[in-house]
Amino acid sequence: MMKLMLVDGFNLLSRYYFATERRRALDPDVTLKGLLRKVDGWTNDFTHIAFFWDGPRETTHRYALFPDYKATRTGLPEPLFHDYVKLRAALTERGIFQSELAGYEADDLIGAVATAFPGESYMYSSDRDLHQLLSPNVFQIVPKKGEEIIMNREVFVATYGVRPEQFVDVKALQGDASDNIPGVRGIGPKTATILVQSYDTVETLYDIVRQEALQEAHQKFAKKLDGQEEVALLSKRLSLIDIHAPIETDWEAYRFGSHLF
Repeated sequence: MMKLMLVDGFNLLSRYYFATERRRALDPDVTLKGLLRKVDGWTNDFTHIAFFWDGPRETTHRYALFPDYKATRTGLPEPLFHDYVKLRAALTERGIFQSELAGYEADDLIGAVATAFPGESYMYSSDRDLHQLLSPNVFQIVPKKGEEIIMNREVFVATYGVRPEQFVDVKALQGDASDNIPGVRGIGPKTATILVQSYDTVETLYDIVRQEALQEAHQKFAKKLDGQEEVALLSKRLSLIDIHAPIETDWEAYRFGSHLF
């Protein structure tokens, strides 16, 4: 079976950069060396490998919807930017497919490829937003404190108590400070999960809120939810990965080494 490794480039590079920061004085290329060893190891287990990079934030539909989206993020430190340039060149030398597209984030491109690929797709990233894509053929490898957790649909449901496709509804209610997604003020992860478990989606929840028909156990949340439908729906749109992003569908282009001359 074809197996495709899909990598959120900036997520992986940033993790290696900050993990090796103290050793940079002795070896300026320590980040790049460690990361490329990781990539070379994947060539033993995956038939296809692809790296995806974010397009400019200002070109995305999320920015158009909400200019404060990810506004708290700072620019790349100069050494990290230099590693980025060197990494892209090294990946090209290895014949590894890379893609970025104005108007889209890496998550969108990963989502479009993962849901279309006719084999197993493994997304390598610590970004929980990608959890919404999990399916019988789509998995996520989550690096965490020296180990890697393989997240599949069953593990996700057991961990979070909702289906992967409902993850955007939970996030729509609780928000996400790291991406500057507002959510509903006063609704945290636990309450958001309870509400999504009970009402399935944000849209259905607010249908019930407008009818003043919340279950008795949830009446205590009515005041916090009241008047917040617009911000909740905006937060859901900001969280939803666009799996319809235009992508390369010649799967041979993703095969390791296919770009070598």
